[in-house]
Amino acid sequence: MARHQRDIGLRNADGSGRGEKRHVKATVSKVFPDRISHDGAEHQHIWIDDLQALDGGADYQGNVFVAIRVTEGGIGSDIPFEVGTPVEMQGMLIPADQAEPGQDNAGLPVLHFTHRPVGFVEYEGEEYE
Repeated sequence: MARHQRDIGLRNADGSGRGEKRHVKATVSKVFPDRISHDGAEHQHIWIDDLQALDGGADYQGNVFVAIRVTEGGIGSDIPFEVGTPVEMQGMLIPADQAEPGQDNAGLPVLHFTHRPVGFVEYEGEEYE
């Protein structure tokens, strides 16, 4: 069952996603059990760490909060993440000093828009967009 949450500021005023487009490989470090409703859709939340840039950008060695849109134009179903497993993602990365803390995120950088038309998630041989 989804829990509800206020808009956590992941969009610009024009509706586009905030942050810089990034393509990374990482490790799943935490999986939250419930979907969260925000920004008009339900999202699956995880933390990833040990980000390796696949786009020429900088690597990152801390936890990053990931909001994966499932409904309303999202990937369509939850991904069966397990802690300690590798994942590849593309989305919009908001640095911690520009991200708004919220439920499941106490001030981490945020990766979002991990769905079409911006991003995707590759996990255990499956691609989710």
